[in-house]
Amino acid sequence: MYKNVATGALTIGAAMLLSSTSAMASAFALNTQSAEALGAATAGASATQATPGNAYFNPASIVGIDGSESSFSIIGVFNDTSYENAEGLLLGTVPVAGETSGEAVIGDGVFPTGTFATKLSDRVFAGVAIYAPFGFNTSYDDTSVMRYHGTFSQVVSGSLSPILGIQMADGWAIAGGPRLQYLDIDIEGATDAAGAAAALLMDGSIPGTDDSFFDISAGDWGLGYSFGIQGTLGNGIQIGASFSSKVEHDLEGDVEFDISKSTAAQNLAMAAGLFQDGPITSPFTTPANIQFGVVVPVSNQTRLLVSAVQTRWSSFDQLLTDFESPLQPDEVITQNWKNSWSGALGVETDLTARDTVRVGAMYEDDPVNPDFSSPRVPGAKRVWIAAGYSRDLSERATLQLAASYVFSDEQPVNQSGAYPENLLRGALSSDVQINALLLGLGIDWRF
Repeated sequence: MYKNVATGALTIGAAMLLSSTSAMASAFALNTQSAEALGAATAGASATQATPGNAYFNPASIVGIDGSESSFSIIGVFNDTSYENAEGLLLGTVPVAGETSGEAVIGDGVFPTGTFATKLSDRVFAGVAIYAPFGFNTSYDDTSVMRYHGTFSQVVSGSLSPILGIQMADGWAIAGGPRLQYLDIDIEGATDAAGAAAALLMDGSIPGTDDSFFDISAGDWGLGYSFGIQGTLGNGIQIGASFSSKVEHDLEGDVEFDISKSTAAQNLAMAAGLFQDGPITSPFTTPANIQFGVVVPVSNQTRLLVSAVQTRWSSFDQLLTDFESPLQPDEVITQNWKNSWSGALGVETDLTARDTVRVGAMYEDDPVNPDFSSPRVPGAKRVWIAAGYSRDLSERATLQLAASYVFSDEQPVNQSGAYPENLLRGALSSDVQINALLLGLGIDWRF
């Protein structure tokens, strides 16, 4: 049994690190953790008992299983994204030339996740959950008006969470454990080398006419924790709540500058020591969240599902890159996000003893500070509409299918040229549109 658990965990972990990423949840937190939960737009997911596949939403979901169980899901995200009306201004006077609109701002992604749990005794349960809690990528052409504020931005994450759960004497369950999280970033962009030369009065360069490019990549392991509680009230009402801590990362990596096609950047490298390849560090904190869920029996076959989640995005105050070279100014992108809420409502019905259908809808608030809205991590208020289907293929196996469509408001990008960090990036405004289709497939297996 334990050999099967270890093999399955390693397989999913390898697949997760090979998968691509996209942003499709509140900001860059991902709701692609369970095909079963996706079918109800995650409504009630933190209250479902003896459902290991929902351990991301509440670790106590592993408590109450009989024997050993595994749950594996793979969810594809297919984005329909674009930007338009892009306008930029360098040093307060020079318009940025380039493409003012474009498609496929956010890439598609595939997210495998899995949980393995076993009953150690009548009251003690153990498991391990592997998932991708955060991720996004955004890309703009090297000739886009957006280029000085980012041409490519990507975050890839993977988490391993050992879980210990206990069934209490009064029927309540508690569970929790550490969360080992790996985070990798890749940040690319253009630098207005001509503008830098003009600002330093080195020559008669015209801002926006001579660009150089950079590529920052870094990674780090961080440690957090999560815990949860579940119980049953009168009339069979199930409730659950969980907390996942923030995880602080001290990313370490390198920067590479491409100045081969920029005369101004080459002059700055020789005269001022700028644009030198070398090590970088970058602090990066992923947010804590608090989740609540309720499952209310309406009849013997039908259940009402309710969820609310607060994500504590206030910890995401800036993106900072510290260059080892003392001559290279730090790269700073202010965020100053706010904590945000989401709420979901769904219904689940057993059509037969083997077949279950569910539908749900979720609303997510936007945590982005409108004064610092960046093209690297665009946000928006979102509405999810979802449907799912489960079928018991045998006494051991259950198939999970789900589909969801996500609608969002048009998100304005707003970067003021008056901010010191935008001295060379300039002012920027644009409108970003993000919609997506999500398709989920899952298999639950009872040993």
